[in-house]
Amino acid sequence: MILETRYLPVGSLPYETIKSVTAMEAKLYSKCPFIAVLPAISPDENIEKWTFANLPGVSYNDNSLVLKTGSHDYKDKVLMHSRAFGNPNAENLEQYAFEPAFLEKFFQMIKKFKSPVAYINLLGPFTISQILSKVVKEQVITDKNYKKLYFEAVCIKALWIINKMKDFCKNTVPVIILEEPMLGQFGMIKRQHDEITSDFVIELYERVVKKLKSAGAVVGVQCMDKCDWSLPIRGGVDLISYDAYNNPNNLCIIPDIITSFLERGGVINWGIIPVTSESMVKNLTIEYMSNRLAFSMQGLVLSGVPEILVQNSAMVSMNGSTDHLSIFFAEKAIILSTQLSLRLDSIFNVKGKFPIINHNSISNKGMRH
Repeated sequence: MILETRYLPVGSLPYETIKSVTAMEAKLYSKCPFIAVLPAISPDENIEKWTFANLPGVSYNDNSLVLKTGSHDYKDKVLMHSRAFGNPNAENLEQYAFEPAFLEKFFQMIKKFKSPVAYINLLGPFTISQILSKVVKEQVITDKNYKKLYFEAVCIKALWIINKMKDFCKNTVPVIILEEPMLGQFGMIKRQHDEITSDFVIELYERVVKKLKSAGAVVGVQCMDKCDWSLPIRGGVDLISYDAYNNPNNLCIIPDIITSFLERGGVINWGIIPVTSESMVKNLTIEYMSNRLAFSMQGLVLSGVPEILVQNSAMVSMNGSTDHLSIFFAEKAIILSTQLSLRLDSIFNVKGKFPIINHNSISNKGMRH
């Protein structure tokens, strides 16, 4: 699978006006606009609120979720929700709309630039299952009715935005990124609850992927914690996005699975630009990031994944949100990711091999002090 650009938009941004966000995206992301999360403009804005908006029995306010299933019309709402999932036309989907601060400009950009792809981030089904299970007294995570809610919730939100995008540019390919912050805790959760199995998680992904691909979407999973990437890969996702700066070897333990994933056209996003603090971003250079990325990619090749697959499948990004940074340093990190994406083909030398890299030089010389 070939996407138009090789850099992935990631996380919340620090901008305080829609105008400034629009200017940045028009300059750097015209071929791949995204619905930016903008807490400085809308303090309660986050992908949790987007995903849970108008979900049957769910109330999400002030970053707190309440699940109420005893209302007189709850069953009717569940049936309407399932109807929208089964027949996702505009009329059935409209009641599940969500309203990010950047949504109007996002649509305008798609129309103006005729963008080949556009990115939308929503909560993934496994994280949804964990959030919902924590707000009820009984263990309901594998209950059949709730299980439908896990994958239907994200699918309906994604289908609504996909349908809306078609009104502005029919040829723009939607890329739905499923945010899975809880996936890194799967092992612990599995030990605590026998009913939480690998097959349970894989089935959730299979259902979401099947539904969204039928609507023409590309489906990715993003988790910046160390996790078992075989689960979403076996679930059929097209793209995986991980923290390649702090967890560079996370993929090296499953080389056969990664190889099969890449052979079927899968994409790996290397979240290699660290954005933990302004002092860290201040010292970053494109040379350091190029060497760091090459060293990390070399590790995956040495684990047994063919180098040509690693090279051709690669995208790059920051490894988290930048809303805690000043706009100056956030934009530096964003620009570095776009610059690094242009160097992906030259990570290999002319013979198709990795350049020989002195690991000490990466640590000591790649960053300015």
